[in-house]
Amino acid sequence: MTVHVFVGAALDADEARAAHPGAVLHPPARHGDLLALGTGPGDTVVLLDGIQSHGTPVSHEEILDLLAEDTRVVGAAGFGALRAAELWPYGMRGIGLVFGMFVQGTLDGDAEVVAHRPTHTHGHPTLALVTLRWTVANAVTDRILDAATGDTLLDLAGSMHSAERCWPGLIRLAGEHAAPTGEAADALRAYARRTRSTTDLQRVDSLLALSWLAQEAPGSAAPSPPEPLLVPAWFLAPTSRRAQWRRTFRPTPGARRHPGVRAFDVLRFQQLYAPDFPARYRGFALHRIAGHQLPVGESELETCALESAARAGITADLLPAQAWEHWLTPGERRSGTPWHRLLTLLVRSFRSAPGDAPFHGVPAELRQADAVWAASTSAVAAVDRLGEAAAGTGPGGRARRIPVSEVRGHLRETWGSGGPAALEAAARDRGFASLAEAEEAARRFMPLRAVRAVPAADVRP
Repeated sequence: MTVHVFVGAALDADEARAAHPGAVLHPPARHGDLLALGTGPGDTVVLLDGIQSHGTPVSHEEILDLLAEDTRVVGAAGFGALRAAELWPYGMRGIGLVFGMFVQGTLDGDAEVVAHRPTHTHGHPTLALVTLRWTVANAVTDRILDAATGDTLLDLAGSMHSAERCWPGLIRLAGEHAAPTGEAADALRAYARRTRSTTDLQRVDSLLALSWLAQEAPGSAAPSPPEPLLVPAWFLAPTSRRAQWRRTFRPTPGARRHPGVRAFDVLRFQQLYAPDFPARYRGFALHRIAGHQLPVGESELETCALESAARAGITADLLPAQAWEHWLTPGERRSGTPWHRLLTLLVRSFRSAPGDAPFHGVPAELRQADAVWAASTSAVAAVDRLGEAAAGTGPGGRARRIPVSEVRGHLRETWGSGGPAALEAAARDRGFASLAEAEEAARRFMPLRAVRAVPAADVRP
């Protein structure tokens, strides 16, 4: 019975630990993080903060999947309040004023709860609009501001990018609007500091949610009331997309050390960088093409795959010239035996399900031994840390969009391939649907270039 808490800008980590000492803290949730926990009946997931603008957010179906497995999911304060307002009829528990405002329609839109922690290049925490609205309302009541000035400050704050919406930025913008407005913004900041315990709304709701959960810890005399349900989550038929996400994000042997790393990300890393992956993928594809036969050697496997293809009407003689031109490079079409060329075409054109993707999820045949998989998981976690550091150095805290030419050059160096046709073929030999898909996957790992460029003599233990 574990309580997992995803928290970021809404509440300081030390305050979260003090409010619920037994909780396991995680950074703001992103797509797949909830499934990666591997929770079950008796566990609780508290969603306070989630990624909204710098990645893929947690989807409704991920939360429904946890609810269907009898994991309790609680939302409050930030992104969690938004999702709770959308999913409370299916059993997600919402707590706090922000949740109530979403349910009542007082708040409308994801942007109301977006806030960021300070980075090393941006030293000020940003302000969520909902918290600023609450602070202004209280300041007007306490006669710190008049209502018209409060509306002006909210309009100015709404015009700012969420990553730049902080107190110094708002005061500067208000001063540029009019000197008295700048003075009012400064007074509002001082008021917010004096009354933080009541006006920092996301912090208040976060503490409320964690305190409520802490009170019902083992030994407590305050059991939680049954959740009001309109439609139980288990009643909803799981979609094929949800099933794919479960296969992709479920915990792996390496995930114990790096819970934020998904199995699919590790597979992508190996597709790009493991020297043996083309051979591994070739065996995977040929076994699937051969069907249920279990050949013992490579030559037998190839024979079975060719016989299976022939039974489906796919032979070297029957394939049109356009098929060879699409799947093989000019050099490959001029070399090798017909059966060797056909095997290459079969592997590159293999699809295990309808659609463009050669496979979905993480097939067991494409994984390596647990020790190698765990090492790759550590590498992906390190790349993510480098990426997060790089994101803080770009304008507005965003990582720069790497040009396609740089990504393609990186793959050419990594794979030792030449022109575009050879790169396209190398991508397909590694189980990518196209070179474009491989390039998009490689963007995440581009920070590795800088690490690899460090001379060995400069590396210190």
